Amino acid sequence: MNRFLIRYLLLSSSLLLLSCTSAYRSLRPISVDGACARKMTPSAMNTSWYQADIDVVNKHLSGLVLIKNMPDSSQRVVFTSEAGVTFFDFGFKRPGKFKVYAVIKKLSGKAALKTLQKDFELLLGEPFARGDLQSWKTQDETFFGVTQKKEVAYFITDKDCSSLQRLEWGTKQKRKVSIKIRGAGYPSPDTLDIIHYTFPLEIRLTRLQKNDSSQ
Repeated sequence: MNRFLIRYLLLSSSLLLLSCTSAYRSLRPISVDGACARKMTPSAMNTSWYQADIDVVNKHLSGLVLIKNMPDSSQRVVFTSEAGVTFFDFGFKRPGKFKVYAVIKKLSGKAALKTLQKDFELLLGEPFARGDLQSWKTQDETFFGVTQKKEVAYFITDKDCSSLQRLEWGTKQKRKVSIKIRGAGYPSPDTLDIIHYTFPLEIRLTRLQKNDSSQ
């Protein structure tokens, strides 16, 4: 067996081992800190406009996203181009109700809709109202999670519970989605970076104005 083939097999084996290693292997179960959970759980967002940039499979979309609180306690997420074309208009109402008001054909497939639904449910804190919280700790962070079927929705704080770092969807084996929170946090985050780890999709939302619940 030549040296090139041996090196290839060793590299392939190493990559396989890495891919099978859980992203959450360092988590240690701890008791839920109720005070921290109450302070940090992302339970809602204020009505706000965001500049949106979406990169998916080497394609780029940009425009504006409106996250709006409705009189019936539901929330709408509307993504439009600068020219006013509506890419999608979704409604979310607890517990777990999702409605598509409008969506362009390219985003109307079952897989695309499910992905967008889960992304924005996580961003709106929807999973954390639908189950019992568990908690884990690493050296630098505290994880709070709710199990939903075979996945866990997490919100993650720094070790002192002074800031919300990010939100995640994950399984026992891998991290699937992260929402990184930059600047001011909830209920009016300045910047939200939604990053997928299982396929090429990234969404960046940058807040354009102060919240205005009258919109």
